[in-house]
Amino acid sequence: MPIIKVSTSVFSMIKTVERAVQKANYGDEILVAAGKYKESITIQKDVTITAKVAEHVLIEGIVIVPKTKHLTLENITLHPTTQIYVEGSITLTNCVLNGSLSNVLLSLNGGKAHAEKCNFIGAIDVAVVLLNKSYATLDNCYFESNEKTHLLIDNSSIELKNCELLKANHAIWLKNASDAQLDNVKMHHHTGTQLIIQAASTLHMQGCGIEHGEGNGIYASEQSKILINNTVMQHHALPQLWIQNSELQLSNSIIQYGNESGVMLREGAEATITNTSFSFHKIANVQLTLASLLNMTSCQIYSCQGVGMQLKDKSIANFSETIFADNELSQLFLSEQSICTLKDTTIKDGKQVGIFVEKSSSCSVVTSTINNQENTAIIVIDAEIFILDSIIQQNKGNGILSVKGANTTIEGCNFSNNEMPHIAGKEHANVSISHSELFGGKGIFMVDRCQLDVSETTIKDGTGVQVEIVGQTKACIFKSRISGGDSNGIKVMKDATMHIIESQITTHKLPQIIVNDSSVIFKNSELLQGERNGFIIENHAEAFIQDSFISNHMYPQIWIDLDSAVELSATQLTEGHESDIYVQNNSTLHANNCIIQNDKYNFNVQAVNHSKIDLVHTTVENSIGNKFYSENNSQITHTLDELN
Repeated sequence: MPIIKVSTSVFSMIKTVERAVQKANYGDEILVAAGKYKESITIQKDVTITAKVAEHVLIEGIVIVPKTKHLTLENITLHPTTQIYVEGSITLTNCVLNGSLSNVLLSLNGGKAHAEKCNFIGAIDVAVVLLNKSYATLDNCYFESNEKTHLLIDNSSIELKNCELLKANHAIWLKNASDAQLDNVKMHHHTGTQLIIQAASTLHMQGCGIEHGEGNGIYASEQSKILINNTVMQHHALPQLWIQNSELQLSNSIIQYGNESGVMLREGAEATITNTSFSFHKIANVQLTLASLLNMTSCQIYSCQGVGMQLKDKSIANFSETIFADNELSQLFLSEQSICTLKDTTIKDGKQVGIFVEKSSSCSVVTSTINNQENTAIIVIDAEIFILDSIIQQNKGNGILSVKGANTTIEGCNFSNNEMPHIAGKEHANVSISHSELFGGKGIFMVDRCQLDVSETTIKDGTGVQVEIVGQTKACIFKSRISGGDSNGIKVMKDATMHIIESQITTHKLPQIIVNDSSVIFKNSELLQGERNGFIIENHAEAFIQDSFISNHMYPQIWIDLDSAVELSATQLTEGHESDIYVQNNSTLHANNCIIQNDKYNFNVQAVNHSKIDLVHTTVENSIGNKFYSENNSQITHTLDELN
């Protein structure tokens, strides 16, 4: 290959690069000696312009590469007013483009470029511009202090590998269906958003680092697409990933230490995130709003000063095999008609609430664990939650608090060692529990016009009242077992209504069922082995007890007091340690087709203080003394159905 030498020496035959280009044939090499060359160059043939590595060659001016032409630059420094304009193609190797007086260092208009081991420094506006379906590859290149952005890609494509970009307003700006592929690229210390992706553009990132930006790490909008793998993003002043009406695919990455959020999805944004951790943000690790969508698998969301995960305004999220931990506020927050599903997920060690659902939102929790929250595990306000085959335990507040018309459905779950009632409801809440177990703690507490349905569930070993309903609340307990509590089994208070059907209540240290100013229906059920009373029915209360078995209480098995009334039908009372029935203070009992047996205490049936007992077709047996006792204007009437 012929070599044409250029030198500023007085002895040189060719003193300008432009003259050498004119003399060169296709494929010739132009070797430029050290020196400063103030000139503009138009490439008319495919040539190589090079210098020895140790020599410092400066070219000041404009370099133009027309269509169909190719220019190769090696070991050249272009400074300080040079702009390279390429409509054809260019290769740069070990070059420095330093443009402190140039708006743009390299501009491609429908052209192609490959740069390797090059520095792009100090452009007034942009280091490299790609327009009109241009294409560039950059390998081991360095960008610094280009004022507006290092790379502006408009309707074009670029590939960067092993590059570093720093100290501009933006690192990369893609728009108008552009595409960028970044492999092992480091971007840091930009005064604005580091990467801007707009108008149906696509960004692919592999093994990159995006750090220390004063804006967003990445901002994507207008139906763009972001694909990120094995990348670290940290220390940004604004949300580190802002995805607006665009798509995000994020995997095997770390998003941490942001001044606001880790990820913001908004305006119909869609994201799929796998094997990624989000941590140490000040507002939220992840936020969704304005009908955005998220699928997250095998991720970690932890140690946020605010909310771990926030969904608002009709957003939808699905979580699988994900861990929420150590977030200061709610670990998962849903609001404004948002929808969320969690499967095989753990929510633990929260500083406040595990899951907070409000404002007509809906959450489903399947085969998951929620434990060790400093407050309540789950709060539902004017919203709904469905919990299946999950564990809720060791929380310092309630297991679930359902408020203001909230709907809570629990199936196949385990509640244990929560410091406040496992399940609490107030203000028209609706709670349905089936095939579950509540162990220890205070069981269920519902107040203020709530609805409670419990079926095929075990509630046992409570430290407080195991089931308490208050204030016009309605409840039904069906085919369930309530046993072993340190306090009462059931309390029904203040105009509440309870149906107990085909269930068993046993072994409580205080009266097993208390009905105060309320009503109870007790059918086809068993009430056994209480350390005090079986029933206390008092203060204008009403009870209907049918086809049931009541046995072995240390105090009167049915105590009726203060203007209360009981209807007893086809029920057996046996093995009482005191009276089976005690009625006082203007109260009444009507029994029909019942069996009342006692061999431990004189007087099976007692009525005192203006009370009345009516026994019809009822067997009363007492092996040690009298069957009946009445005093103070009380009466017991009976047609005893027994053998003399």
